[in-house]
Amino acid sequence: MTQERHNELRQLFQELAESLDISDAQYEAAVKHYEAVGDWLNKDDSPIAEYDPQIYPQGSFRLGTMIKPVNDKDEYDIDLVCELKALRKENVTQKQLKDMVGDRLKENERYRKMLKEGKRCWTLQYADSARFHMDILPAIPDDDINGIAREIGANLAQSAILITDRELYNWQRSNPVGYAEWFKERTRVQFDAKRMLLAESLRASIEDVPEYKVKTPLQRSIQILKRHRDIMFKDDLGNRPISIIITTLAGHAYNNEADLLDALQNIVNKMPGLIGRDEQGNALVANPVDVTDHPENFADKWRKHPELEVKFREWIQQVRVDLDAALRAGDLDDMIENLKPRFGDRIVNEADSRAFPTRSSSVSAVAAVAPSISITKPSKPWGRES
Repeated sequence: MTQERHNELRQLFQELAESLDISDAQYEAAVKHYEAVGDWLNKDDSPIAEYDPQIYPQGSFRLGTMIKPVNDKDEYDIDLVCELKALRKENVTQKQLKDMVGDRLKENERYRKMLKEGKRCWTLQYADSARFHMDILPAIPDDDINGIAREIGANLAQSAILITDRELYNWQRSNPVGYAEWFKERTRVQFDAKRMLLAESLRASIEDVPEYKVKTPLQRSIQILKRHRDIMFKDDLGNRPISIIITTLAGHAYNNEADLLDALQNIVNKMPGLIGRDEQGNALVANPVDVTDHPENFADKWRKHPELEVKFREWIQQVRVDLDAALRAGDLDDMIENLKPRFGDRIVNEADSRAFPTRSSSVSAVAAVAPSISITKPSKPWGRES
């Protein structure tokens, strides 16, 4: 491997991740839509307003690791939590909680036409032109876990929630806010540095740069890994590694590398060794903000379906092989051709034209995909800060 190949691959991956990302307009539209849902849930005449409903994002939208679907016809999935802060499990069942949120949404003529019921959540299906839908998960505070977390000083664990599940009798636990804070801390050094550089380049104050506009090597690495996974398992969705396992292992592996390729290689090399084992020898990828004696295991399905772990390890090995092949390519053209089967022709071509514009025969074609950054006052989501 030469330093030239390293630099070229880093540039390609940087542009590839940016091409995979949702646009600022899409992000801001999603925030606008879920803020409107929050307004409706909290109106004075809302039957659930007394329970202080707070709606906030979770998952890849909150973490900044969303990627475009492989198929242009597919939609973005925006995951939200609707937490009724003033309601307790002693006063409501799972079904009642789910119905309370759904019934309020049905009172809105527009939302009623868009609404679909899922196992745990309510889905708002927006118009085809928007290309996304929002999954709204009803929840209440988990007083038991939050009390334990306060006693032991586990700050990140103090935002635990209980969530609905139509097929399970017991309440299910989650903590998307705490998880997001853990993830942010794993990349704090690079996040702060990149936010400052972006502010300086735009001659703006750091506070004027919305957090969602800053992407660290950890976030970009996860986006690249998710795209590689989506392509590799496009015909084998049942065995596709789930994002929460990829994100958790990557978060543990990341060592605040400033160089994207260094970060990606380090993450890929470390991930297999970070899969733990429980007392019975089953694979364990623990929720890092679960303070219980038996923390949530993101790899719990691997116990009944051991082929999932096999497929995960095979996938990581394939990423290693593909990175090595790209770095050993004879020249840039070979490198690009090697990457296309793994990430998709169009997205690699976009990354190529943005990373190496002099290779493009059409200046206008490059301009059509060139990124633009503008500073606008960030919207404030309902409830917790994202």
